[in-house]
Amino acid sequence: MTVTPSLAASVSIATATNTICSGTNVSITATPVNGGTAPEYLWMLNSDIVGTSSNTFTSSSLADGDVVSCIMTSDEACASGSPATSNAITFNVNETLPVSVSIDADATTICEGTNVSFTATVVNGGTAPSYQWQLNGNNIGIDAATFASDELSNEDIVTCIVTSNEVCAGNNPATSLPVIITVNPVVTPSISVTADNLIICAGANVEFTALTMNEGTTPSYQWYVNGNAVGTNSSTFASNEIINGDAVTCELTSSEACATSNTVVSAPVYISVNSSLPVSV
Repeated sequence: MTVTPSLAASVSIATATNTICSGTNVSITATPVNGGTAPEYLWMLNSDIVGTSSNTFTSSSLADGDVVSCIMTSDEACASGSPATSNAITFNVNETLPVSVSIDADATTICEGTNVSFTATVVNGGTAPSYQWQLNGNNIGIDAATFASDELSNEDIVTCIVTSNEVCAGNNPATSLPVIITVNPVVTPSISVTADNLIICAGANVEFTALTMNEGTTPSYQWYVNGNAVGTNSSTFASNEIINGDAVTCELTSSEACATSNTVVSAPVYISVNSSLPVSV
């Protein structure tokens, strides 16, 4: 008689980690003891059969609290304890958190040379997200939630890329929608005054006209005679009370947003007034 000793069959299962993010592909491997040359495997998920034949089981749809185990049937002639049930692995599945970022500028229509500050607002950035600001697709700025520049040009495009340090961050890194900057050039308003006649007789009516540049769409005017305010808010002024040597000026207040100085005053215009001479015969 040849007596073969009884061999205790067992199986254990292991995976890299049982704490995963939702949607993570997990691979679990069964290691048999005294399984023979071709053991059979039955994989169990929460007491339901989910796989057979292979010593590995993979899944990307595990839910929090799912329990995986394996039943191994040995083909050893004298295996005891077969089928053998493995240890159970309970999975902790964390929800995947989508990362997003938006940026705001304190102004999007500016004058040339104006400093603009941008602020990034992050959703699911974790405790220490990293920031990469971009200007027209080129990296710029520092790793911070804010970025500022006074060297922007017209139609410059600013974006921010955020990398979250959340354990289960999705859509990571995330890129913001672009902010497009409109930059208006800085202009200098100017004004000059002309008169329809520089030499008049006393009591004659003189009309003055303001010639302006960079006055904007809604400029305002203030006329002066010898420094005294006269006339109305108009680009023209007329008077029949001008006396010899009077100095007529006009002050322009420009409505241009990017004027170097909103208020400018014209050079004076002097009128020569001849006295009326009585005619006699």
